[in-house]
Amino acid sequence: MGKIVIAGEMLIDMITTDYVDDLGKAETFTRHFGGSPANIAINLADLGIKSKIVSRVGNDPVGHALIDHAKSRNLDTRYIQIDSLRPTTFVIVSKSKSTPQFLALRGAETALEMPPIDIFDDASYFHFSSWPISYKKSRKTIFEMVEYASDKGIKICFDPNYRKVLWENGADGRRTLKSIFKYIFLAKPSNDDAFHIFGSMNEMEYIKAFHRFGVENVVLTLGKDGAIISNGKRSQILSSVAKTVVNTTGAGDAFWSGMYYAMMNGADIFEAAKFGNATAAFRIGCQSPDSPLDKGKIERDFL
Repeated sequence: MGKIVIAGEMLIDMITTDYVDDLGKAETFTRHFGGSPANIAINLADLGIKSKIVSRVGNDPVGHALIDHAKSRNLDTRYIQIDSLRPTTFVIVSKSKSTPQFLALRGAETALEMPPIDIFDDASYFHFSSWPISYKKSRKTIFEMVEYASDKGIKICFDPNYRKVLWENGADGRRTLKSIFKYIFLAKPSNDDAFHIFGSMNEMEYIKAFHRFGVENVVLTLGKDGAIISNGKRSQILSSVAKTVVNTTGAGDAFWSGMYYAMMNGADIFEAAKFGNATAAFRIGCQSPDSPLDKGKIERDFL
């Protein structure tokens, strides 16, 4: 079946205990182990799919706690780097039923170094997001990994979760993203992501823009309105199947995880998006974004 290589941030999410519209007014928080790549790797382990994650944490108590947590969830932690100079990254997040507010305190994950190339042995997919390419040092690493994976015929998937506020001063994030789209087999932007990259357009214009810059397959997620899937030749609208919205944190990661599960089991992009949609619906109905995915419940209640 092969495996999935995932690169990017492991971090601590401090999520407000109450729903808040203004993060600055929040008073109490709960700690969660997070970072989109780490969430996807853990979700895949829940679904029985092998992955390897390359990430970087600080040589501090929370960094070691992240590694211990990853081990407890059956992840291969050999490629998680420890940084002696920079602290583990923290993100403060509002509990939300729509798009949450966040404040990122960046650290070790911005200095990701090239892992041993054996991480790509038997890999079917390579996944990364905008976070590791937002800083020069980790961007160089990701670009090297993209080149290597491309040369090996590994399918490259990208979460274009671009926000200008996360990028180093002076970096042209939009231009960087557009330069990498030509390598991408699958991108899963949200409507908000697409707006921050391309400005104000309608949904089909966003999809056409991603294809125009070279992305082969696009899944544009629209929150409560579902998603649109396109392979450049045909498109399909997918309605949300969520029954209860408790917390949207981690929904996008769950969508990715469901798609990977389906693709690793032979599904095309349209069928994979259906399983991703169902997996996201399961996640947003959970009280905690750390709750393990239950494949049986996903299939029974949402497909």
